[in-house]
Amino acid sequence: MKTLKIIACVAIIAACTVPALPQTAAEKGTQLMKRNDDQPIFQKVKGESELKIYGSTGDLRFMKKLVMASYTESMGTQDQRENYICYFMSPPDDSGNSYLMYNFKTMPDIKYVYLKGIRKAKKVTGADKKLSFFGSDFTNGDIGKPDFTECTYLMLNDEQLMFRGKKFDVFVVESTPKTPEIMRETGYGRKVTYIEKKTLLTLKIEYFDENKIKLKELNLVSFISKNNVLGKKVYYTTGLEMKNVRRGTRTELFFKNMKFEDEAKITPGIFSVEYLTRKWW
Repeated sequence: MKTLKIIACVAIIAACTVPALPQTAAEKGTQLMKRNDDQPIFQKVKGESELKIYGSTGDLRFMKKLVMASYTESMGTQDQRENYICYFMSPPDDSGNSYLMYNFKTMPDIKYVYLKGIRKAKKVTGADKKLSFFGSDFTNGDIGKPDFTECTYLMLNDEQLMFRGKKFDVFVVESTPKTPEIMRETGYGRKVTYIEKKTLLTLKIEYFDENKIKLKELNLVSFISKNNVLGKKVYYTTGLEMKNVRRGTRTELFFKNMKFEDEAKITPGIFSVEYLTRKWW
C-alpha cells in the first residue's frame, strides 16, 4: 500500500510539472487582437475633425470640417457600447450631412448616414459598408473600431516599423473574414495589422481585396495619451492617413480641439437618429 501511495504522489508531481504547450499562431493572433480591442477608452469625448482628400497627383481636392462627440456606456464590461456622432460644418455641399454609430463588444456595429440631399437617415447595411465615407478613401465600414468578432486571426511575425523617425517593435497579425458574406460586405479578403508592443497602438493596417491583392494602407500619424475617468491610461488617435495604393489617392483624418471626460460636457441623449438633424454641440 505504501508503494502505491508513493507511485501516486510521483504521478501527481509529474503531471503538475508538465510544461504548458506553446500557443499556436492562431491563439497568439486572437489574444493580441482581443487585447488591442479591449484597450481603455474615454467615456466622453467632444471635438473637431478634418478630412483632407488628395487626388492621385497629390493635389488637395477637398477639405471637410466636422464636429464630433462620443459617449461610452457600461465602460470596461462586455456590455460596453460606444456611441459616436458627427456633423459636417463645411464645405457648403456637405454642411448638414451627419453620421451616427453604435459600436458593441459582442455584436455588429449599427451605423446611420444622414444625407441632406435626400433628407433621410439611411442605415448602413450590407454592401453599404464598402462605400466611400463622404468621398474619402475611408469606407463607411472603416469608420469606427473593427468588429473583433467578424474575423479569425493569425500571428505572422515580429517586426520593426518606423513611426515618426524612430523604429518600434511590433506584432504583425493577419485578420481574415469568418464568412464570405462578411468579405463581400466589407470588400476586404484580408487585413494585416501592425501593433506596437508596449502600448498596443495600431501603427499600420494593410487592406487586401477579395482576391487578396493589396488595396489600401492605413497609417497612424499622431496620438495623445491621457487618463480616463477610471484612471486608466488611454492612447487616443488624433491623426490617420488612408492611402489607396490602387488609385494613388489618399485621405488624412485629423482630430483637434479635443475635450475629454467632464470637460467634454456630453449629454448621452444626443446619440440618436433624431439628433442627426438637430444641433447638439
